[in-house]
Amino acid sequence: MKHQDTRSFITADQAEQMGADMAIQFMLMTLFQLVSEMADDPRGFRTHVHGELTDLVASYKLPPMPEDTERKVRAGAGKILDGIMMRSFEQNG
Repeated sequence: MKHQDTRSFITADQAEQMGADMAIQFMLMTLFQLVSEMADDPRGFRTHVHGELTDLVASYKLPPMPEDTERKVRAGAGKILDGIMMRSFEQNG
């Protein structure tokens, strides 16, 4: 069994970056919700946009890097998109 400490060491710079990332995600989520509510079919709009962004994440040309790093970058982007979309559907469902 792997021992996991409940506390992790996070530097001040990492904490600031995490806070900035959260704020950006919240702002994007809010803007996306506002725009989607203006559509004739908000749920259809969100579904369409999610599909387009998912395709973009998969095909976006990244700078040269190891394949495992590229997979992690794309997985991270997909996870954020999925989270924003899920919260958008929940709030408007």
